[in-house]
Amino acid sequence: MYKNKITQALWMSAGLAVSAGSFSVVAAQVPEGVKLADSQELVRNNGSEVESLDPQKVSGVPESNIIRDLLEGLINQDDKGNLVPGAASSWESSDNKVWTFHLRQDAKWSNGDPVTAEDFVYTWRRLADPKTASPYASYLSMTTMHNAEAIINGKAVPDSLGVEAVDPHSLKVTLDKAVPYFPAMLVHTSMKPVHAKTVAAHGDKWTSVDNYVSNGAYKLDKWVVNERIELVRNENYWDNKETIINKVTYLPIENQVAAMNRFLAGEIDLTYEVPNEHFKRLVKEHPDAVKVTPYLCSYYYEFNTARKPFDDVRVRKALSYAIDRDVIAKFIVGKGETPAYNFTPLATNGIEVDLPDYSSLS
Repeated sequence: MYKNKITQALWMSAGLAVSAGSFSVVAAQVPEGVKLADSQELVRNNGSEVESLDPQKVSGVPESNIIRDLLEGLINQDDKGNLVPGAASSWESSDNKVWTFHLRQDAKWSNGDPVTAEDFVYTWRRLADPKTASPYASYLSMTTMHNAEAIINGKAVPDSLGVEAVDPHSLKVTLDKAVPYFPAMLVHTSMKPVHAKTVAAHGDKWTSVDNYVSNGAYKLDKWVVNERIELVRNENYWDNKETIINKVTYLPIENQVAAMNRFLAGEIDLTYEVPNEHFKRLVKEHPDAVKVTPYLCSYYYEFNTARKPFDDVRVRKALSYAIDRDVIAKFIVGKGETPAYNFTPLATNGIEVDLPDYSSLS
């Protein structure tokens, strides 16, 4: 049964789930000799009901899980985290400040409209526009896209954003600083395109089942609030012939024990969190089903430095030295967490960590 390439996994993640925006939906390559199951449908727990399916208005992991199936940005990531072409077939920059993206000629929206450079111009202006009130507007300014911060702060108009449709399939982006990792930033949920005519025609209701227009591997088929969201293959997706999963059902199960039991009963194929107290048993009894993957975050204690004795930096350092991170990670949490001696998560691409001397103290 080969169902795992499209939606990344057919496993339970042990609480260190892949972070929002980390991976995109990419078409599968079926290994030689692998026989596909007769029914290519995936049922997955998504952890909670989603607040929206508008990529510029969401901020949570459950929302991004679904949006990644529905919408395709310029660039994707494969299951190893490598950048691969998405709606753009190629891109280049001579100085890491001015970037040109070449969109696929055969990329289409689910209603048959072509995906164009203007779609991304509209989307990113919408992201920056204070009227949108996007929780991730600041992310756009982090790219250093020209005028992004000024627009977000109401000091410039959205039309002045450093993005331009040179022609229907060529997008020019101007940054204020050289950002060599800019293509990787485009994988984020907030940078995924929306269908301008649909948003203009329906306003906030554009995300309903009757109105949703997507450009990714799937399209919205059913949404029963607090019960399920169902997606089916988008026959207009440029790589639809390589899509394996025909239908994906997302369930908003918040209780980890309930989700675990439904997985063990065969009612769902994938869930992202398992209770700490069941983790070791599940690893022992279902070693092929449990997979731990990095979560892009750090857990830490924060002191109220306005109160004694925490106003004394020596006290704070002493407490930091005294915390046995290895014991906490291995025996208290015990689900694969890595001891943290710096704030930046170890799952961050390209990170190099020099451990402090006290990390070796016992």
